[in-house]
Amino acid sequence: MLHAIPRVVFFLGLLIAYSPLAQAQLGNLFGSAPKVDILSTTDLKAMLDMQKQKEETAASQGQGKPNADFVLVDVRSDAEVNISVIPGAITKAEYEKSKDKYKDKQIICYCTVGGRSTKYSTELAKEGLKVLNYKGSILDWVNSELPLVTLDGKPTNRVHIYADRYKIPAKYEAVTE
Repeated sequence: MLHAIPRVVFFLGLLIAYSPLAQAQLGNLFGSAPKVDILSTTDLKAMLDMQKQKEETAASQGQGKPNADFVLVDVRSDAEVNISVIPGAITKAEYEKSKDKYKDKQIICYCTVGGRSTKYSTELAKEGLKVLNYKGSILDWVNSELPLVTLDGKPTNRVHIYADRYKIPAKYEAVTE
């Protein structure tokens, strides 16, 4: 019976240590990053479609363009965003320049495959901002055969992919330089 007591105490300790509250406190103590939720291609497309519909409705009624309750931030390099972006996206530089403008909005970050957007969205979450990571990023977007635009809003089929190891549908032109 004496051997059972240390086991019970051990398992109770584990149960307490792995509770959500303990996880949060231990995360703060050891400096771990806050959890950032992932956004799917389907959900991002739905959000963009809904915003576009709101804008079209407002225009047809002679009203001004309604503000979105989110901002889509492309965290890729200038060379990459100068090729194409997901419609409605702004660059990381634009976001950084006007951070206060977006502080109450849902921030959605993306890059090429999700690594840089994961890092940046985690940084924003540490600042207490509402942030989502579109982890599949632009490669998932084009693999779903969704539209791309240039920074000035013109349709394009070009996408920066870094290397030929990333396969994209034939309707797109891969740019690696």
